[in-house]
Amino acid sequence: MIAAAGAVLFLFVWVSVAAGLTKAADEGGLQLFASWQWLDPFTFLGNGKTIGIVSVMLVISLWFFRRDVYGMLLVVVAVGGGYGINEWIKHAVGRERPPYAGVEGFSFPSGHAMIGTIYLLLLAYFLAQTRTKRGERAAIYSVFAVMALFTGLSRLSLQVHYPSDVLGGFVLGTAYLSACLALYRIMLRRLERP
Repeated sequence: MIAAAGAVLFLFVWVSVAAGLTKAADEGGLQLFASWQWLDPFTFLGNGKTIGIVSVMLVISLWFFRRDVYGMLLVVVAVGGGYGINEWIKHAVGRERPPYAGVEGFSFPSGHAMIGTIYLLLLAYFLAQTRTKRGERAAIYSVFAVMALFTGLSRLSLQVHYPSDVLGGFVLGTAYLSACLALYRIMLRRLERP
């Protein structure tokens, strides 16, 4: 359900960007976040090296502590597939980055927002499974959701993405991860059947 709703919302954002409907909000958003330099360091969480290292460590942990082959596959498909989808859409849309961004590549959707959302919430998912109390699980999800939020918003404070790029990244990342988690749960249920 979340995956389908997210996909529809992402298509709406995509069409709005393509039609130029987000131009005023994008320009205003860039001006608003220009003075929010305290967000800049969070962009580190969305760097390829950071994501790669954390993802590899998660895969190793899933094998070492749980022998969860499907979980390992989930990490590879969610993070690797998310990268592929992000790059494909960026080239399909071909949106230029904000003026003076100083960064190569296309702008929509933000890879930091999308892949940051995927791997941070995936990490939260597996960490939350180690806790039995609902409050502890909610706290884990909250912390990692805020980290993902700040990772995406850092791209605005750095002026390398438009707000609609970041929104598109958040929405698509959430939708894609939801679909991956749904498939993962289906596979686990089939394993549990006698």
